Amino acid sequence: MDLLKEYLPSTEQGYLPVYLFFIGLVAIGNSAQNYFTLHYTRRIYNGRFVTNHSLPSQTERFDPEDSTSKLKPASSTGKDSEKARDQVTPLAARLFGTYTFMAGVVRMIACYQLENKGMYWLGIWTHVIAAVHFTSEWLGYGTIRFTGPQGFSFAAAYGGMLWMGMQYHYYVQQ
Repeated sequence: MDLLKEYLPSTEQGYLPVYLFFIGLVAIGNSAQNYFTLHYTRRIYNGRFVTNHSLPSQTERFDPEDSTSKLKPASSTGKDSEKARDQVTPLAARLFGTYTFMAGVVRMIACYQLENKGMYWLGIWTHVIAAVHFTSEWLGYGTIRFTGPQGFSFAAAYGGMLWMGMQYHYYVQQ
């Protein structure tokens, strides 16, 4: 246990470094699972979608297949629900896994250098970007229905962002 303790950030300056270490480690673990299975990613992005037939027809300047609105949330009943598919593809999972790995590494490096203004800001931005992403997927795109599994993602993103914002002047001395 002493060997492990040697690598953990010290709690002498509070628990934010330990939180960042832990949440960074969780992010790295989560990113690894994105390369092996879609199961856990589908628990977060659980919206089902169908083709959006209200888009204009293809022209020289517009191709409905290139539109970010080419899919729309499916109704829970009716003929569309039978054709509905999720948007979690192997490519989407790997992209999400790569971003999550990068955010985890940044958080783990930042936890040891919170006095460094640049590292502190990088740590905050990993949480801001995650918060904006999850919120836009929930309220804007409808790929997330807020149920149990999404709670941890939202809590980590918003909790880390708020905690780091409130503690900025404690760790970063101007």
